[in-house]
Amino acid sequence: MHDTVIVGGGLCGLSLADSLCGMGRSFALYEARNRLGGRILSVQCGSIRLDLGPTWYWPDMQPRMARLVSDLGLESFPQHDIGTVRHLSDAEKEPVTVRLADVHGGARRISGGMAAMVDALARRLPQESIRMERELVSVCSRETHVELLFRSFGVNEIVRAKRAVLAIPPRLLEEKVDFAPGLDTKVRDAMRATHTWMAGQAKAVVGYEAPFWRQAGESGNAFVSHSQAVLGEIFDACDAGGQHAALGGFFALQPGYRASVHPESMTMLISSQLVQVFGLEAECGEQRMQDWASEPFTCSALDLEPPEGHPEYGDANLCLPLWGNRLFLAGSETAGYGGGYMEGALEAAARVSQMLLLCA
Repeated sequence: MHDTVIVGGGLCGLSLADSLCGMGRSFALYEARNRLGGRILSVQCGSIRLDLGPTWYWPDMQPRMARLVSDLGLESFPQHDIGTVRHLSDAEKEPVTVRLADVHGGARRISGGMAAMVDALARRLPQESIRMERELVSVCSRETHVELLFRSFGVNEIVRAKRAVLAIPPRLLEEKVDFAPGLDTKVRDAMRATHTWMAGQAKAVVGYEAPFWRQAGESGNAFVSHSQAVLGEIFDACDAGGQHAALGGFFALQPGYRASVHPESMTMLISSQLVQVFGLEAECGEQRMQDWASEPFTCSALDLEPPEGHPEYGDANLCLPLWGNRLFLAGSETAGYGGGYMEGALEAAARVSQMLLLCA
């Protein structure tokens, strides 16, 4: 029997595993995907690794992230921003360049992509403690332990642990995992009400041979606000020195429409809009896209409906231990500070780590 089982190999689960490892506590980490990182996803695009998940962190507002980047010995650099933005508000007209200082509010990026942080954390963990491609099916409370059922390539596996930490978005847990006994109504209501950060969103990155927009005196920032917009927000995604060029963008298209468009057509739509914003040099880039709404381990059915405003996080019902200190909910959406962001994932991991220490 394991002492602690962590379910979910995103930043929260990895940070918690790293904490337990540092305290000499035994654990096993189970992840449904064939990779670690969860919504942190960096992909190779030409000669540069680009982020299709979170791209930035803000040291002034996110001390846990700043400390982790430093502790892991990673290099960071400021988001390229020269105070200008291309704005396209009419599909039939040319974009205009406007002055807009500090678009990204002091954001920094990590050299090698945010997955460099995931890689560094994973290297600090005993590899025999990590189990990949195990999807959680059910969690049962027994008299002295917790019993978890995982499914891997159609084969069921029962895992027993003194304590279990579910570092998975609450809505996904509520939608896809069976609990016996059933969770309290207040807990389930809170799980359903907690939006999964960026779950209904999609992102594209495009690599180029040279940062032609910089050479033309442009920042790479753009906002497209007309009704036919494909990418609503565009930004410079070059590396620290600008030698490896790329643009990134967040989709304005809704999940249902994105799902209906053939990949080749989507490639053409992205290219066409970038050309409209930045000129013909933007046409021939190497594209990568990630639609998080199509990710079964990220997006629940409820998440396909966009929130009316900025989601609220930190519901107390998701922060308390359950089943007599044998079951804990974690993940960024359970954080009291920085919910949804990577800072929230670290905050949630620290909270659960402290609770596990107290109930040992």
